[in-house]
Amino acid sequence: MKNKKSIILIHGTWCNGNSWSSDFIEALESLGLTVYTPNLRYHDLPLVEGATKIASLSLTDYVNDLVALLRTFSEPVYILGHSLGGLIAQLLVAREPERCHGLILLGPAPMAGIYALYPTMIQAFYKHFIQWKFWKKPLMPNKTTLDRYCMNLQTQKVRDQFYNHLVAESGRAYAEMALWFFDAKKAAYVDTKVLFAPVLVISGSEDKVVVSSIAKATAKKYKHATYILLQGADHMYMMGHSLSKTISYIQTWLEQHRPIH
Repeated sequence: MKNKKSIILIHGTWCNGNSWSSDFIEALESLGLTVYTPNLRYHDLPLVEGATKIASLSLTDYVNDLVALLRTFSEPVYILGHSLGGLIAQLLVAREPERCHGLILLGPAPMAGIYALYPTMIQAFYKHFIQWKFWKKPLMPNKTTLDRYCMNLQTQKVRDQFYNHLVAESGRAYAEMALWFFDAKKAAYVDTKVLFAPVLVISGSEDKVVVSSIAKATAKKYKHATYILLQGADHMYMMGHSLSKTISYIQTWLEQHRPIH
């Protein structure tokens, strides 16, 4: 296909570049996109081996790695982020706005300044935050959180299979995100005013781990944003019954929106 554009997929908490479903990647490729699925730093390591190395990583460490990757492309690309990857994607394009054709956010984690103390989100992660020096500890995969708040509309078989491949996440990165008002380095602050490219934000009515109010508030931060609420969708927009709807909205957005410079 002529004039194929590249898209970088940035995965979320407990995941890595292999977590994206092959169906999702193939669907994006059918839209004329060349898909890249990098791992966040150390997320390619096995759970136990990677946990201590990941624990103290900053959001800024993740962004620095992706800036280096982004600069290897000869022309601007599309960037898609899911969950924590949605926040990282925004931090990335704020650093390199001229290298972004467009930004796609699936249930993006909250940037600094967006209210996030919703009951289900607190229930999903409070056990990590009540640990002594939680900001220095890895956020380990939690089966209850996955089943009840992330994949609450998926089958138990799919949940179990997905859980078996999860890795640890950074306690420091979560502290920077959740307690942004204490972070002198402002790692979770996003300068949304620098991006003039179009933005697509998709959320789900049954997303319990990043509630739809956060996605809606995120979309309002951008000049050229489209917000979509998928009825009956949990946090996993790229799989199950939500996959076809997500791809359909991405396709329409790609057709209707051109890069704005």
